Amino acid sequence: MVLAASLSACASSGGTSKKETAEYYAQLGAGYLQKNRLELAQENLDKALKVNRNSKDALHYSALLQERLGNMQKADGLFKRAMQLDGKNPELLNNYGSHLCKQGKYKSAVAAFNAALKDPLYETPEFAYTNAGVCLQSAKISGQAEEYYRKALERNPNFPLALYQMAELEYARGENAKAQAFLYRYNERAQSTAETLFLCYKINRALNDSTAAEECATKLVAQFPNSAEAKQTN
Repeated sequence: MVLAASLSACASSGGTSKKETAEYYAQLGAGYLQKNRLELAQENLDKALKVNRNSKDALHYSALLQERLGNMQKADGLFKRAMQLDGKNPELLNNYGSHLCKQGKYKSAVAAFNAALKDPLYETPEFAYTNAGVCLQSAKISGQAEEYYRKALERNPNFPLALYQMAELEYARGENAKAQAFLYRYNERAQSTAETLFLCYKINRALNDSTAAEECATKLVAQFPNSAEAKQTN
């Protein structure tokens, strides 16, 4: 299941109040989280919460960090505290929805995504649309999932995650030519992953194009030799 976190960070050293100091460390921690420098992210987010235990951004980003570390129970507590303080923040709602979806709480997750989408000032609704689709697809409600993916692409026709999910959806339906078209659009805009190369392999096998399928498999094994997907092409 692929879910996208929407997270932005910009560090500033202006201001000396506890609230501003906590905000500075929170944004610094978010920046390190984006770069996957998790130790530095934790260090700065801990500093933010030490200065202000109710820093909504520090709680939000700490929840994302703990989720990435696999500490789902700790992440859950942090998300709930952040929601109590900033429950209308669309980025927080999107990420909390993703967290709920990963735990199989699909109905609550989709409700969180829809709450995010109600905010007319939400700058990146394609994240919430796509994540809602992923969640619905996980719950075996593929028809509604497609509606959300298409809304994501209406908002941003080049959003890679929605393009990939539509390719997966069409492949699962046996619509291999359509799946290939969506995957082609994805490849024009984003780097290959083990998942996209494996899907490329499967689509071309379904289209009886053994040469193209072999090319996808070769790239998959070369770029992601230890992936579960690579092992399935042997």
